[in-house]
Amino acid sequence: MSFGRDDFPLWGSSATVMVEKPECLDAARRAVDSVVADIDAAFVQEGSDLARVNAASGAPARVGSTFLAVLWTALHAFDLTGGLVDPVVGASPSGDRTVVIDEPPGTVMTPPGTILDLWGIAQAFAADRAAESAAGLAGCGVCVCLPGSFATAGPVPVSGWPVQVTNGRREQDDGTFRGMSLVLRTPGGLATSVLAAQAREPGQGPAPSLPASGRSWHAVSVFGLRCVAAKTASIAALSLGDAAITWLESRELRARMVHTNGTVTTVGC
Repeated sequence: MSFGRDDFPLWGSSATVMVEKPECLDAARRAVDSVVADIDAAFVQEGSDLARVNAASGAPARVGSTFLAVLWTALHAFDLTGGLVDPVVGASPSGDRTVVIDEPPGTVMTPPGTILDLWGIAQAFAADRAAESAAGLAGCGVCVCLPGSFATAGPVPVSGWPVQVTNGRREQDDGTFRGMSLVLRTPGGLATSVLAAQAREPGQGPAPSLPASGRSWHAVSVFGLRCVAAKTASIAALSLGDAAITWLESRELRARMVHTNGTVTTVGC
């Protein structure tokens, strides 16, 4: 079965929009571009909401609705994982970790000496929102592939959606990431988290702070009902080390985990 596809550079990597009906590709791409523009304004551009909040550490900073939606999502991920996915970076274990959100008027205040790291959740949030928006505007099945984050909405083609999952390791010859090809045959989201020191692009915010036990895995990919849920689980698993396998199995999640030595372990597959 043929479908429409558009590949384009994004956030130091690449992105893809695929649609069930080729004639709907332009409409889907417009929807995705609109979501990406909102995320850029909130997290990427100079003077973004994230930059203002982090620069004003200890004082309230005004933010927009997209930033607030991602922040609430990240705080929910913190609660769901018992603190394994923590958006607050820089606080001591016994220090103040309270993020104060006041809406209206729409301000955020972080504890002095801390910053927020929301980029991983923001990418997954963008994939979910872009897929839903694109499917609504295009009126057909859509798959949106943003860096490390994949989301589908609407019908899935019989042949499935082909995606490329990164292992988080660069090829020496051309600098691209190695990975493997997968086909998504059911609705949902797929997200990959990678040890940041080896894989994070400049300008994408601080690297997540992982405990020592989180060094067993180089990259973790998880499939979930939504990309945000998959991303939350992949970040948590990356930080758990060997305990990640039991943690994922107890939640009946499907995952592909690349060890720091290059070997691959699958869960629920």
